[in-house]
Amino acid sequence: MKRHSTGQSIVEFIIVFPVLMILIFGTIQIAFIYSANTTLNYATFQAARMGALNGATYDGIKKGLVRGLAPLYTHGATDDDMAAGVARALFEVENYVLITRINPRIAHFTPHAHAQYDTEVFDWVIPNDNLMYRDQSVGEISIQDANLLKIQVEYCYPLMVPIVDRFLAEIDQATQLQKDANVLVEASRAVKDNYDDICGDRASSNSGFIVTSEAIVRMQSAAQKADEDCSKTEFSCR
Repeated sequence: MKRHSTGQSIVEFIIVFPVLMILIFGTIQIAFIYSANTTLNYATFQAARMGALNGATYDGIKKGLVRGLAPLYTHGATDDDMAAGVARALFEVENYVLITRINPRIAHFTPHAHAQYDTEVFDWVIPNDNLMYRDQSVGEISIQDANLLKIQVEYCYPLMVPIVDRFLAEIDQATQLQKDANVLVEASRAVKDNYDDICGDRASSNSGFIVTSEAIVRMQSAAQKADEDCSKTEFSCR
């Protein structure tokens, strides 16, 4: 019996070791994703707050999002470290983030919007003052509801742990293509963006995992209808 069991422990080790390593690496990568998702939740709220103060424009929302994501990429307490963190966050937002303004939508401006003039720009805006005295019977939603800014942020977070990165990316890609889109998001843009559109070059290398967050705040300024930085339909912008 001894002679027949020689080398059994080595065989068992060879079988168990790869599975054990995948579990360890997978746990580490999931911890990174959880940390990124927590930071994104905070950053999305910051983005919504900044957008509420700046006419619900993409530029204002983006500034808040960069500010909120910067801690994820800041690895020191010096000014240079913080500047590097902000620069990396800006790069991530400009290349791997899709921002969608769910509310107010373009359709909400027709019944509620007023013309706004300043020294350079003419635009239609949803007023933010004296709401209790304005007509509540027009439009599909009231002017109070039109003054709620709701945004969705989809971020293609880079997978860094070897072995499991491609596996998780494949799962995320299949999930993104099959799941039903948020009804409000679907109504606010023409086409549901998929894994490839959001992740860009990270999609080709299967090195990205999409984390999503939403936030809603009350507008603190008049929401603007047009935005020159928005290249997609119904305020679905990169």
